[in-house]
Amino acid sequence: MSIYINGIGSVSAQQLDTRAGVMSFDLAESNRMSCKEPDYSGLVPPMQLRRMSKVVRYGVAAAKQALKDAGLERSDIITLGTAYGCLADTEVFLSKLLTQEESMLTPTAFIQSTHNTVSGQIAMLTNCYGHNFTYVHRGHSFEAALQEAMMWLKEKSETLTDENFSVLTGGIDELTNDSFDIILRFGTFKKEQDISIPGTEGTIAGEGANLFVVSQVKNEQSYAEVMDMHLCYSTDIQTELLEFLRINQLQAEEIDTCLIGVNGDSRYDESILGNIAALKQAQWLAFKQWSGEYPTSNAFGMALACMVLKHQQIPDEVYHAQTPSRSEKAQNVLLYNHYKNKYHSFILLKRI
Repeated sequence: MSIYINGIGSVSAQQLDTRAGVMSFDLAESNRMSCKEPDYSGLVPPMQLRRMSKVVRYGVAAAKQALKDAGLERSDIITLGTAYGCLADTEVFLSKLLTQEESMLTPTAFIQSTHNTVSGQIAMLTNCYGHNFTYVHRGHSFEAALQEAMMWLKEKSETLTDENFSVLTGGIDELTNDSFDIILRFGTFKKEQDISIPGTEGTIAGEGANLFVVSQVKNEQSYAEVMDMHLCYSTDIQTELLEFLRINQLQAEEIDTCLIGVNGDSRYDESILGNIAALKQAQWLAFKQWSGEYPTSNAFGMALACMVLKHQQIPDEVYHAQTPSRSEKAQNVLLYNHYKNKYHSFILLKRI
């Protein structure tokens, strides 16, 4: 069964237009990267926009962009992934819980703090009345959502009930000042003075909303075909990779492009590159220096991979310094991501 990506919407630290094949390349000026908010006019009614939190704005805008890109008004179902959920609203509720001594609390902030708030808002604004599910699986949140989308499309292809069935899927996470300060204390992010020094511990914090319209029907708008995906957790990654390729009847030398989730953290990068040592004939591309690190950043990587496959152009800024080759063309693309070197995933994409 074939699954095609027909539309992409991205709100990230870069201005990414996958349809035009254009991306800005603004490097981090501090140890965190914030989203460049789009022009919401034509995407979200102004009165509703005023009442939305930051992450809801990101999610709704990315959803509207993806649907417009695919030439649709709505999808049949929605399946999204987020690790953090609506952090800002959660912080508001907890702050009031403390300051008001657990009395006279309004339920609004609590209701809006749940992880499925974004998908619910998207459904209401696009009149999508189908299945709506949000996955909260830490570093595998986006991958879990994509996996469910693939399962839905596989089921539809086998039952032949609706050939034009489409799924809106993707990953969304936001970063707040409080969450950044807390995670920084655990050593996940670089210290401010270390951001320009190679070989230091920690990474650059990020946030973003990257959504996709996937279907079993290919059209002239399609970006790429999703061949397969695989998730693994702290195992022998090199063996997992070769077995994944074998299952898909591919040899390591047939992968011409690999997007790698290296994030500048000296504790992880060397081992991550070692995991793809078998891909000696592939060109290695890095994406997290442009998105920042967050649990669902792999969705940004997939948007970039789709742009490369669609336009067959690779900007110099995306190449990893240790890439074995450069061809600027892509046919079989492997997207390999990790989160804290625990949550590993492979997504195999093919040019159409």
